[in-house]
Amino acid sequence: MIKIKNLTFDEEVLRNLYLRKLLIGEIQGPLTNLPSVDKEWLKYYSEEQIKSKLPKETISDYVEKGNLEYLDNYAIIYFDKKITYRELFQKRDECVASLIKNNIRQGDVVTICMPGTPETLVAFYALNKIGAIAHMVHPLSSENQIKDYVNKVDSKLFITIDASYEKVKNICDQTNIKKIVTVAPYDSMPFPLNKIYPLTKTATKLKEKKNMVRWKDFLKEGKDVNVSNYIAKYDEKRISVLLQTGGTTGISKCVALTDYNFNSMVEQFKVNARNFERGDRMLTIMPPFHGFGLCSSMHLPLSYGVTIVLVPKINIEQIDKLIMKYSINDIIGVPTLFKGMKMTVNKKKKLGKIKNFNLSNLKYAVSGGSLVNNGFEKEIDDFIENNGGNIKLSKGYGLSEAVAGVTFADQTMKDENSVGIPMIHTNIKIVDYCTGNELENNQIGEICIKGPTVMKEYYKNLLETQVALRDGWLHTGDMGYINAGQLYFSERKGNMIISSGVNVYPNEIEQVIESHKAVASCAVIGVKHPYKEEVPKAFICLKDGYELTDEITREIESLCKKNLDRYSLPYSYEYKKELPHTLLGKVSHAELKKEELNNNQGKVLKKIGGI
Repeated sequence: MIKIKNLTFDEEVLRNLYLRKLLIGEIQGPLTNLPSVDKEWLKYYSEEQIKSKLPKETISDYVEKGNLEYLDNYAIIYFDKKITYRELFQKRDECVASLIKNNIRQGDVVTICMPGTPETLVAFYALNKIGAIAHMVHPLSSENQIKDYVNKVDSKLFITIDASYEKVKNICDQTNIKKIVTVAPYDSMPFPLNKIYPLTKTATKLKEKKNMVRWKDFLKEGKDVNVSNYIAKYDEKRISVLLQTGGTTGISKCVALTDYNFNSMVEQFKVNARNFERGDRMLTIMPPFHGFGLCSSMHLPLSYGVTIVLVPKINIEQIDKLIMKYSINDIIGVPTLFKGMKMTVNKKKKLGKIKNFNLSNLKYAVSGGSLVNNGFEKEIDDFIENNGGNIKLSKGYGLSEAVAGVTFADQTMKDENSVGIPMIHTNIKIVDYCTGNELENNQIGEICIKGPTVMKEYYKNLLETQVALRDGWLHTGDMGYINAGQLYFSERKGNMIISSGVNVYPNEIEQVIESHKAVASCAVIGVKHPYKEEVPKAFICLKDGYELTDEITREIESLCKKNLDRYSLPYSYEYKKELPHTLLGKVSHAELKKEELNNNQGKVLKKIGGI
């Protein structure tokens, strides 16, 4: 096995420049056929790009410094309300003062349980400015999940969309949270929408509670606070962001990311995305509770001076109108989004309900979150071309443990299953899953990553961190291979399901169902869905002495609704006498998938009862 000693940044750059010359034929020399040693992807980069340095400053400073000369440009458009960078930073500073007034200090954790609204970004940047940690949580998480999340990170304050307030209130006395800040979707809407929306059926009606404060009142609490002594300086070791994820075991963990992790991904994207520029408008639909949304769809474009059109909850039937109304230049989303866009536009055209739709302004359409295959990529490329677009779909590979982006495939890298080349200053190796030995090109093994976006740790979880991070390499559990410098993705880690671009962990669902007194065992797999790509299906065996009844069925479904988020709720339940097992006695998820395919030809059944 070839081992290269750890190099300094400058030493690594010199070596990479040498490798590039070797790869493009400027000089002659031997190659090893090991991806992480030869780094064949360097032939796609220029010498200037290889020499580029990554920023060492706080997330808040980074986005502000990038826009100091453009403070009156629009940062955010939210339901037609236009918010300048100046206004964004002013609100951030108001929030900083209120956080300090509420005794939030450097290193403290504050949970943000929000969809994509201006307040989410105000709170995120404010926390970073004082060195506090933003803990991002899905608003659709169950009560028990929220309680578990906040207790594991010892959150001091909770900022939530009003629709999730009741769940948080119910578990507050079981946590260290003393105050809940509630945000209404209409808080940042323009007049008269901000007056009309509260009167609609969808608006949440909250009564004042002693532990609750509304967002606008919260911002007033720090009115007389002197914040100068509390502003944090850059510290490469300080944790800035916590993202909930499944970790290597499928049990929820917190990915701990630093300022350097976040800002590095933005700088890396600048190298790969050459037409992404100030003045563009990005349709920001991806939610802020994972890196793909928070960094790729929010922090990244804002740092460029790209205006983000924030959509907290997408109605796919309206996506054509959003694209045309705001002359959208850039879209970053999951395959479901692009599939939904295609279905919506084609349906409206067939019904004669759409006029003048075109994608001629589109500069980038980037798909991530799950693999695009089975001809899907060509379908979207054809759809873009047929509607006046001059680009093709770009794609990449990433995971929360590396912020979101690890590789990027530009519009010239169109091989199916290719997810592109490693971002600049990122290294990838493929190892044998059993021995850990590095494999040569075109050999399938575990994808391992080393680079500036790799997380610091799983927050306060040494054991899980040691499993994932070994000798500076992040072991993803995902399978793939490298050919000609490009990464080809083969298989997701474990039995993870990706539903509408959201990671769903079968182990979590199985544990919930098996907690029911009548359940002996449960196995969950992903089954095909015409729009969401995959949805979870639960196979359940009851204990001896229990007969399947409507009451048991209702209890199990109720248990799932109470303890699982919306994406993890089984789409269907099938009750069986026994589950298939491997030779080692483990439940065979692979066999269940095979049976499901043979019995139902991949169709999803809403519910299957009976044994």
